[in-house]
Amino acid sequence: MMTSHISPPFNLSFTEASFFGLGNLGVAQCLLDHGTPILSQMQAVGGASSSAVVAAVMATAPQKLAELLYGLYEIVDEISPLPFGAITPGFDFIGRLRALLERLLPPNAHELASKKLFVKATGLMLADKFSPLTVHDVDQGTSSCIRTKGPKIFEVGARAWTLGHEMQISNFGSREDLVETILGSIFVPWFPDWSPPSCNGKYIGDVALSRKENFTGDVTFNFPAGSLIKISPNPKNRLSMRDKIACGWVDTSGQRFDISALQMYRIGDGLYPPPKAYMETYFADGYEDATKFLKFYHIYEANNKGYEPRQDSYAAVHSVEDLR
Repeated sequence: MMTSHISPPFNLSFTEASFFGLGNLGVAQCLLDHGTPILSQMQAVGGASSSAVVAAVMATAPQKLAELLYGLYEIVDEISPLPFGAITPGFDFIGRLRALLERLLPPNAHELASKKLFVKATGLMLADKFSPLTVHDVDQGTSSCIRTKGPKIFEVGARAWTLGHEMQISNFGSREDLVETILGSIFVPWFPDWSPPSCNGKYIGDVALSRKENFTGDVTFNFPAGSLIKISPNPKNRLSMRDKIACGWVDTSGQRFDISALQMYRIGDGLYPPPKAYMETYFADGYEDATKFLKFYHIYEANNKGYEPRQDSYAAVHSVEDLR
């Protein structure tokens, strides 16, 4: 039975990045197994970075979430022995993800996803590397206390790029547009042999590229009116001192970009995946987080599917005061 402070329709927000996004996959699978009251009234789902992959499957083919999990494990099995992880010459990381999405998404996925799937990304624009530079386009030192002001031009191989602003995409003209948008949301254009995905003639990259300050991983979506559901892990679970460090990043062309250490770590985690045992833990923890949520609101459906609850009893809501 729904309560007054969690009433349909529902909007789901998935915002973990890199392979931490497997926690969101655990949440999604738990809702599929035990949360029909939520899924049956879900009007929108948002994803950023790797979580956009989970959100896309959730919005168009939720019955294939388990296949997505095993497909990601297969990609990790390919990456793990490589000397330079996902950026090893000859390994097409984006191509592997594209093949997985092509296998999972139904033919009408773009129709199912339009106005239901919300993806956050950063706009990327090709730039003329021979155009005159301003003081903000050049290296301003290596001290993290020096903050840059505005977009910077940087070179990757034979091309030069300018970072745009954070953008939200929720309309998809074709299945190909949908796939490219999802891939673009996790793309980092720092490697010469990687071509950035494009949608409607615009190149896009990971939303982390437009984030310069340290932040908790939270991304705000412009959802339609409804109850927002955010099933989040305990932020202390993976917090370390590196997450509180503000740093500058200097690329191989000597041009400096401000980006938080946490974002650098998450991007690196996506290129060099952790051991599979860790990823299995992320998935299981996400499943348990969703179990707690469903138990709290008295809408957990007990059955023989998936993981059993880890606890014998959970806190449950009885009044609005219990939520404060």
